Amino acid sequence: MTILDRQRYYAYIKGYFICFTALTSLYIIIDAFTNLDEFTEINDTPLKLMTFMGRYYAIRTSMIYDKLCGVIGMMAAIFAVTWVQRNNELLAMLAAGISAPRVIKPVMISGAMISALAVMNQELILPRFADELQKFPDDDGRQMVKVYGRYDSNRVYLHSSGAFADRVTNTIANLNVTFPVALFGVTGELSAREAYFIPLDHPTAPNKGGWLLRSAKLTPPNLSGTEPVLVRLDSKKLDGFPAPKNASEEVGEAYFLESSATFSTLIRKPSEWFQFASTATLISALNDPSNEHEKGDIAVFLHQRNLRPGLSFALMALSMPLVLGGFGRNMFLNLGLSVATSAAFYATLFACQYLASHGVFRPEMSAWIPMIGFGTFAVARWDRIKT
Repeated sequence: MTILDRQRYYAYIKGYFICFTALTSLYIIIDAFTNLDEFTEINDTPLKLMTFMGRYYAIRTSMIYDKLCGVIGMMAAIFAVTWVQRNNELLAMLAAGISAPRVIKPVMISGAMISALAVMNQELILPRFADELQKFPDDDGRQMVKVYGRYDSNRVYLHSSGAFADRVTNTIANLNVTFPVALFGVTGELSAREAYFIPLDHPTAPNKGGWLLRSAKLTPPNLSGTEPVLVRLDSKKLDGFPAPKNASEEVGEAYFLESSATFSTLIRKPSEWFQFASTATLISALNDPSNEHEKGDIAVFLHQRNLRPGLSFALMALSMPLVLGGFGRNMFLNLGLSVATSAAFYATLFACQYLASHGVFRPEMSAWIPMIGFGTFAVARWDRIKT
């Protein structure tokens, strides 16, 4: 590695840090002022407010970076190359017989290597804070949240009309369960005033991996016991289960429903939760019946995520000829043209995502069409670089 190569690496890293700090700070400032009323609703003192907002945006920095990593890498490359031109270093290196592609080689290598940060962020950091990233600014973790209808592996539909879930106790009020004809031979309905999810690692519950349904009504009543997925519980079999949320109320009839639809499955936001999931989770989600209505969106998102490093590199390669193709020292003009290129790039990406989600073409094409199109365009424009 030569001295000039080290200078290019340093210039790229410096530009990357500046662009990341500037864009992230701008997003946080705008979002903080927009949601300031929501923050103050649940934080009554300045110290609590600052602590809550600090943690809130520290976690959301990973989400901001996930959305802007491609643009940040492109802008850092533009700044690194433009600084070379403004200081007349490029002219000296060209006069010494060093070609322009060789000059910017460290910049391109840096852009390819920095993509590893985006991969680490999406696979390690985003999944860890997925629940936090789906919260609203006025959500302190104790508020009731909406329940969304989901199917489990037995095609049993769990839903709750207008009810909300308590995340502190993992309970849902007024949960409705619809059993398919294939399970019992007839369509069955069960409504429970209180539903409590029992995880597989519960220490005392006699039945695990499903829902404890209290104050329940089954229609028709003879469905109970015909399949092991639904077990009627008498008062003796309730020993070891968590106590009712309201101990003064009568438990009534109780059932245990074995189900793959967990508490977190029923409260996660449709078309949003999978944006923070790991690749392994997305692959398994395609075979999960609870995601029946989201499989198309999940498949599109998965393919675009897998090709994200290549798409980010194509965007950077597409912008380099704008800097080295004759516009020279005007940093702002180079940056403006690059931003316009980025706008066209992401508009095409979003359009392909929309069309693939609505079945116009296959999910994998939503990522490969922009990759092939803009990659070919970048190679064609590479001849504009003055050597």
